[in-house]
Amino acid sequence: MGAKYIYDESGVTFFYYALTVLSLVVAPATLYLVFGKNSSDAELKPKTPKLHSRKVRAKSNLPKIKLMLVLAGWALIFLLSYKVKTTEIKEAEMWDPYKVLGIDSGESEETITKSFRKLSLKWHPDKVGKDLKEKAGEMMAEINRAYKTLTNAEARENYEKFGNPDGMQTQSMGIALPKLLVEAHTSPFVLMLYGLMFGFIMPFYVGRWWYNSTRYQKDGILNPTMGTFFKNIREHISQRNLIELLTAASEFSEDDLKFRPSEEKALSEIAENVQRVSRRYALENFTSSKKFTSKDSWKANVLLHAHFFRVQISDANLADQQQQIVMTALTLVHRGLLQISTVHNWYNCSTLLMNISQMLVQGVYAFDAPLVQLPGITWENQPAIYKNKGLYSINQLMRMPASEQRQALDVLNDKQFEEAIRVAKAIPRVEISRALLTVVGDRVITHQSIVTLVVKLKVANAHKMISPRRGAAVVDIEEIRDEDTAAIENFVANHEKTATKQSPPEAYCPYFSGRKDSQWWLCFANYQGGKLVVPPVRIGDLDTDRVIVLSFQAPAMEGKFKFHLSVKSDSYIGCDVMQEVEMTVVNPSTLPAEPPVDDDISEPEQDSIAAQMAQMRGQQAGARRAGDESSDED
Repeated sequence: MGAKYIYDESGVTFFYYALTVLSLVVAPATLYLVFGKNSSDAELKPKTPKLHSRKVRAKSNLPKIKLMLVLAGWALIFLLSYKVKTTEIKEAEMWDPYKVLGIDSGESEETITKSFRKLSLKWHPDKVGKDLKEKAGEMMAEINRAYKTLTNAEARENYEKFGNPDGMQTQSMGIALPKLLVEAHTSPFVLMLYGLMFGFIMPFYVGRWWYNSTRYQKDGILNPTMGTFFKNIREHISQRNLIELLTAASEFSEDDLKFRPSEEKALSEIAENVQRVSRRYALENFTSSKKFTSKDSWKANVLLHAHFFRVQISDANLADQQQQIVMTALTLVHRGLLQISTVHNWYNCSTLLMNISQMLVQGVYAFDAPLVQLPGITWENQPAIYKNKGLYSINQLMRMPASEQRQALDVLNDKQFEEAIRVAKAIPRVEISRALLTVVGDRVITHQSIVTLVVKLKVANAHKMISPRRGAAVVDIEEIRDEDTAAIENFVANHEKTATKQSPPEAYCPYFSGRKDSQWWLCFANYQGGKLVVPPVRIGDLDTDRVIVLSFQAPAMEGKFKFHLSVKSDSYIGCDVMQEVEMTVVNPSTLPAEPPVDDDISEPEQDSIAAQMAQMRGQQAGARRAGDESSDED
């Protein structure tokens, strides 16, 4: 027999279905809304003072809409839960002939007949009153059916197999949907809803996701931008040409940042001011790029140089766009140009890009005096400070006694001086406290061996005490002698396990509108060949001290080789440190001889089983040799 489909008229099964589906959507959405953000707005908000803050944009209503939808979802869940709890479910009761006759299952036919006669007398329509005649008729029909089921062989077999004396019945299958959804007059609306969902909304969002995923690299940079960078970057390229290449990025042609004809007059005035400041302080002309001639690139170039030379922009809209361009440019330097340069192991190009990162964060131009990073010190008064006191860098200032510091910065009033000294003390001064080249397990470095570089960095003016490393068994690398190979090997194997997690301080960058944490690059390069030996290591958690361990292959020839070990800030100028490291590669023959390995196997004792088996094998081998010799003679 066929199947009969029954739609949910009372809504009971539909409530269960809707509650399940809604819970699968609302519960994950709630978890994402509560725990989905890694950082709160307070953590991302800069805590250092800013001279140029980005224009506060109207907040999107999307978070509020998401919150409202989640709350509505939970309200529906509670409503459906209440409906499920209060709605009475009528369970289908299985018909049982033994229960009808009031006997236990498996009783004899005699007992069945006896119970049938007794109930027939009780519920016979002629034996009951008028008010029970209708019920008596129903009961007699049930009693007769039960008696026939249990006494007729065929009916009883059908009952035992299918639960019904009449044999297999039509299967009814419930569908957890209201019948309203499949009725003829609602079909057009249901089809319209399905068509809207699967024909428009889903393809739209899938298409938008696919379009964005194919437009951008994994680092969030547009594909055309990376193509432009790859085609135009060179190993020997000037810093000015790198900035021009940076302005050719497709990000500056997007709707928010692209050139508009109405901005040309204001941009021309800014370009004239940049040209005037550039001639006076940088001793060079500011000109538009001859290679990248689009208006979008020109606009980005003008606003970037206005940022470098700290030229005031009166147009609020352009000032806001300038900050967006600066933040976008910093991302393009870190994730785009610098990655390409380090893949090619270009040392000089990578160094210039790190310098551009410092320029973007601090709002300074190449080779500016580090003192201009301090509040109150500008290009106008810095030359006078250098002329009168010979003061150029922040490190020079901090090495002076307090009385001499005040005299050196006499162009500042007392309040400005206190603020400048406070900021100067906060700018980290990094030192390379130990740099060690070794081959783990050997006292010398041989050609083509795997060399391990161990570098320990310290922040000389750290505001925190240097936290002890976890695990007392590991000695500080500064306390290990160069010839103590066992201690060096133990340190290299366990330094990561004992390192403590540090959080970097926020960089003081008043001309950069966003929050910027102070981070560093560790570079190890063969400066004579202009090549990086290993890719630069980005250090994002240098607060007090940090140990870096790198590995590379030694040259294929013997001799002495000199390398540059440099630590460069991505946020401050004048804080970089460099140290020359010399490596001597010797011939492997100078290594001590390997100790002999004792591989002698002692002879077994004569009385042992092993000795007897060896003797038997010797006798069998002798017999075979004798047989071979006799056959050869024959």
